[in-house]
Amino acid sequence: MIRTSIFFLMLLMSGVAGAHHSVSAFYDSDTASELAGTITSVDWINPHVRFTLETLAANNEREIWVLESGSVNMLERHGVGRENLAVGNFVTVVGHLSRHGLKEMIAGYISVPSGENIVLWSGLFGGLEAIEPDSGVQTQTSMVSGPQGIFRIWTQSQTYSRDATDTSAGMLLPYTSTALAARERYNPLTDDTALRCIPQGMPGIMDNPFPMEIAEQGGDIVIRMEEWDVVRTVHMSDGPAPDNQLASPLGYSLGRWEEDTLVVTTNRVNWPFFDDVGTPQSQDIQIVEQFLLSAEEHRLHYTITVADAATFTEPVSLSGYWVWVPDEEIKPYNCTL
Repeated sequence: MIRTSIFFLMLLMSGVAGAHHSVSAFYDSDTASELAGTITSVDWINPHVRFTLETLAANNEREIWVLESGSVNMLERHGVGRENLAVGNFVTVVGHLSRHGLKEMIAGYISVPSGENIVLWSGLFGGLEAIEPDSGVQTQTSMVSGPQGIFRIWTQSQTYSRDATDTSAGMLLPYTSTALAARERYNPLTDDTALRCIPQGMPGIMDNPFPMEIAEQGGDIVIRMEEWDVVRTVHMSDGPAPDNQLASPLGYSLGRWEEDTLVVTTNRVNWPFFDDVGTPQSQDIQIVEQFLLSAEEHRLHYTITVADAATFTEPVSLSGYWVWVPDEEIKPYNCTL
């Protein structure tokens, strides 16, 4: 049976726009609902853990609901294991129901037989957030090595996302009418590339809640993303892209140092989407990223400027940051259908 949960409503609504994939495209993020039933199966996989729940409807008919939660990597980072979703357990789940009329839910919290409430989508539903080293809060890790400038593993703390579901700034980006019309034709149930374990291209790959590593490699810089196991190469040469350089989802990235700021210019991108709600982009897109280490070296500030006349009526700039969490590691992602 479905109930609207007032207790968790505000928690569920806080931060929906900052989700890794657009929750609002799939689920009714304006309403928090509650399902109670028995777990009948579990798929402990990336990009999202999935499980099924057998519930009893108002007419006493049994129903099977499909629920998804955060990724395996994120859940395990916060101490949630597969044993917390044991088949046969009677549980109560709070989350958002499908906005497409399906018996599906995005799960924010689950109450297990012990009475414990467990966060299943960390950060999205008011749960655990990244802890900054200078916040005064002790992490569970120890500082085995000091900062090494920009070259280390960074944990996402604030994404730069600003898409159709993010109105936190009071206004949407200056999309062209053509881009808006194309986005209206986007069907998240069939067109979302994540459903087929296809890694995002630029610039969307940079807007995700997983750690990334920046490292030097043979005179160039590599950016290794945990999400999708993606590796970007930033060419630190003076020349432009070779004439025979083909377009690709990640494009061709050319880097340079402007004092303490790493500036990366990317073009030759053939990835079709600007974001995860179907906003299109063209192969004429020009992307400029700036990475700047804070004075205390615990935060990596990030600004991205995008120019694409097919998508925007003027160039747009968005910003976010990563934080340094000692002992963080890049985990295998291994997306599974």
